[in-house]
Amino acid sequence: MMKRMPKRVSNSIQRGSVLLESLIAILIFSLGILSLVGLLGASVKDTASSMYRTQASLLASEVIGEMWAKSQTTTNVPTLLAGYKGSGPEAWREKVAAALPGVVEGAGEDDTGSNLPVIDVDGDTVTVTIYWKAPGDTSAHQYVIATRIVGNTNS
Repeated sequence: MMKRMPKRVSNSIQRGSVLLESLIAILIFSLGILSLVGLLGASVKDTASSMYRTQASLLASEVIGEMWAKSQTTTNVPTLLAGYKGSGPEAWREKVAAALPGVVEGAGEDDTGSNLPVIDVDGDTVTVTIYWKAPGDTSAHQYVIATRIVGNTNS
């Protein structure tokens, strides 16, 4: 018995398969690169957001620390705190405006008509709210911290 050889597939059917495989590989590689670029963009945005949040925290802690230090040298803490009520001392407001984007008087970011920092005093409880709006953000962010300021009890 004679063995039959399998029929050879015509070369014309195979033409272009390498080109097609190459195009698919390039497409998959391109999608991977685009995904990495998107991930890098999100990472940069999150890093900037974290930096602004940290800066707001430091600025709020700074003004609270100043209030606490002054409260230790005075017997009239309510009058001291009343001096901070509103948007805080001018030098501190300027620091906030220099450190955070979008902190400009009359910018309309919060309920008061501006996104200046707000210091609310209720008895011995002080609440500091700092607003900012990063470039490209659609809404403003805020950092809020509340604490009690009491005078020196050893006087």
